[in-house]
Amino acid sequence: MPPDAAATWFPRLTAETLMLAGGIGAFVLTIYLVRSRELREKYAVTWIGVALLLLVAGFFPGLLKWAAEQSRLSYPAAVLFLALGMIYIFSFSVSLSLTRQYRRNIRLMQEQALLDYRLRRLERNQAPTEVKL
Repeated sequence: MPPDAAATWFPRLTAETLMLAGGIGAFVLTIYLVRSRELREKYAVTWIGVALLLLVAGFFPGLLKWAAEQSRLSYPAAVLFLALGMIYIFSFSVSLSLTRQYRRNIRLMQEQALLDYRLRRLERNQAPTEVKL
């Protein structure tokens, strides 16, 4: 097969095609994981937002090109900036969630320790009673 035949056989892979495929994939995967209870709805909202952003960028590449021109960035730099911005926002929200969960776990461990201490003290103070029949 000549080299030109391979280029015409496969569709041209562009940033728009990748964003479109990524958006559809992210949307389908998010819905599947929420339905199977593997992903909480709290995080699904963020991933649906990412999927919609990718779909909009894939369906309307002119919008991203216009935003790149307005911000005086080249098109690849705008795509990279958009991707890194989304990664930053999502990572920050996960960090906040993990911090809240850590604090909740500390509080629960402290409450558990107090309850264990009270139970041991009650058991120690209470003399065992024997039942005579």
